[in-house]
Amino acid sequence: MRPTRALISTANFLHNLRYVRNRIGVKPIIMSVVKANAYGHGLEIIAKASIDSGEVGYFGVATQEEGVTLRKLTSLPILVLTTALEDEIDTFLEHDLEFTLCEYHELGVIAARASALGKKAKVHLKVDTGMRRVGVEPKDALEFARETIKHSESVELKGIATHFATSDELDQSFFVKQVKIFEKTVAVIRSSGISIPIAHAANSGAILQNPSLSCFDMVRPGIMLYGYPPAAELNEKYGRELKPVLELVSSVVFTKSIKAGEGVSYNHRWHAPHDTTIATVPAGYGDGYPRLLTNRTSTIIRGKLFPVRGTICMDQIMIETGEDPVRIGDEVTLISRNVPQISAAGIAETIGTIPYEVLTNITSRVPRIVKD
Repeated sequence: MRPTRALISTANFLHNLRYVRNRIGVKPIIMSVVKANAYGHGLEIIAKASIDSGEVGYFGVATQEEGVTLRKLTSLPILVLTTALEDEIDTFLEHDLEFTLCEYHELGVIAARASALGKKAKVHLKVDTGMRRVGVEPKDALEFARETIKHSESVELKGIATHFATSDELDQSFFVKQVKIFEKTVAVIRSSGISIPIAHAANSGAILQNPSLSCFDMVRPGIMLYGYPPAAELNEKYGRELKPVLELVSSVVFTKSIKAGEGVSYNHRWHAPHDTTIATVPAGYGDGYPRLLTNRTSTIIRGKLFPVRGTICMDQIMIETGEDPVRIGDEVTLISRNVPQISAAGIAETIGTIPYEVLTNITSRVPRIVKD
């Protein structure tokens, strides 16, 4: 097996899942959001842990391909969180994937195809309460729900949803505004006599900061399942409650003594200030280890931090180990579960992004291995 690999702690994942349950109480359904290869952690690994936990009643994915792969593993409901194009509808129906529904034309096409195939499409009406991405306007939601019910022979209105734009911010004013709009929209539809079994809105930020206001019938935790709050400003309050699930490791494959003044890697962006030792590790931006970390991060070997030196290459990085007795075969931790400065959050802060991007950028050539 290739020495560069992602080690996945399902024990930490289950800890985070239990933390979600503790925050929301016993009633709401938990949707395990496993889009983007389970945020880079391995769809099959995380799906199996979710199923085995007994806590998960739904899955959320972003594409039909993810849904089809997941359907081979579970009979639980799977909602595709993005809208379907016309040429995807038959695949949704064949694999019992649930639709996010946003506009009238889409409803008509889904109903027609379901009827032609003798299937019943399951749909969730998406309401745009302020994200301004997809969804019907709140004022149009009742009429849209009524139109959906007209197709009840081929379409089942299973859910209604919205998405919060600012739930991860300490200022909760816009979040509360969105909650109230959604709450009123759901109430208006249900009071009209239309049954919608599942209303859902809460993402990780909402679950952490305001679960009692936002849980409704189901919650959709994402990044918090993988061990990180959705924003750096929430780390102090909630970071210790969550346990990172992924660790990216590799091994030393070569060492070389270099002289003071010598440059290292492409374009010699680092020169040795004194005689030292460079260890080479077979991992790079081709594995999703960001090139922007060049000369800005460290790795762990034998419990000690050593700096990355020179330009990060597609397939290799160089680490300065000085006079320490580092040997070929020693394990190297690139993204840590335990050392904050080189956790996904720490790396994200270094390069000016978010942990989501650091984790989901880990490429498919990196094997995911369960190791608790």
